[in-house]
Amino acid sequence: MDRKNELKGKRILVTGGTGSLGMTLVRRLLSGEMGLPAKIIVFSRDEAKQHFMRLEFLNRSVATDEVIYHKAEDILDFRIGDVRDYPAVVAALRDVDVVFHAAALKQVPSCEYFPFEAVLTNIHGAQNVVRAIRENRMLVSTVIGISTDKACKPINVMGMTKALQERVFVEANRDSPETRYVCVRYGNVIASRGSIIPLFAEQIR
Repeated sequence: MDRKNELKGKRILVTGGTGSLGMTLVRRLLSGEMGLPAKIIVFSRDEAKQHFMRLEFLNRSVATDEVIYHKAEDILDFRIGDVRDYPAVVAALRDVDVVFHAAALKQVPSCEYFPFEAVLTNIHGAQNVVRAIRENRMLVSTVIGISTDKACKPINVMGMTKALQERVFVEANRDSPETRYVCVRYGNVIASRGSIIPLFAEQIR
């Protein structure tokens, strides 16, 4: 297959699509560098971020009805929902070809103080994706689980939960032969929410 057109005409779901990484990923998908998708579904629970992202990506200054309830032919589709909520995940996955699973609790202190919340999002959320595809026999070709370098020999809750998320996806390949599950890891993203660079900039200011 021509790698430059691998995503051409595909229906793509980005969970956590309003996060730092999710928004960057959506921009890259819209650039068409691997072929322009037929649909990009931005799935997240943050209605405020979706609102401003919708206006930015549609080059609008005001959210009128036709912007919020936009035409089906528009490439971007915004869906409110939480990866912890199995029915919401099932609905978002309907007729999807490729999933980028970016939804996560990723700030180390938050996960340390609220460890079970990290379990629910980072592990249970991934399991909901796998379960939805398996139990509903969805024809999803590929799921890309976006993990972190902290999953390697984890010493904190965030790394531990992301390491287990990786295991959930890797294990899913054993009994879901129609879907390919892969994981990628990334390190600290400069100037992303929760990274150290904005803190330094604020301290300097």
